[in-house]
Amino acid sequence: MPPIPSIALLLALLALSGCLGPKPVLRGYEVEPPAAGSDQPYKIDATIANEGPGPGQVEVEVNMSNKQTGEFLAKENKEVEMQMDEIVHVLIEIDLPPSAQDLNPDNIKVEVDAHYPIE
Repeated sequence: MPPIPSIALLLALLALSGCLGPKPVLRGYEVEPPAAGSDQPYKIDATIANEGPGPGQVEVEVNMSNKQTGEFLAKENKEVEMQMDEIVHVLIEIDLPPSAQDLNPDNIKVEVDAHYPIE
């Protein structure tokens, strides 16, 4: 039977190994609204950097809402595989519901987030 300190060390190493994945950091994003009256999607280009000690899968999430009313309009997620120290551009396209297609783009709030682990 191994001594107790060896088991404690092994458990500590296993716990730490779970923390060696990516640490996604949103560096910025650009929003390209569709032309007025078109049925094209909004395009969001997010720049994500992995500042963590290892690779892994990262989820990028975009939420859109009406700035004036606070009404939720649309949500889209995209998963990307990231390597250590990698910077990626993630393009997400979102179709607005018909009720929101005539909204002025200045009245649409866009929120972008990147996280790990994926829930």
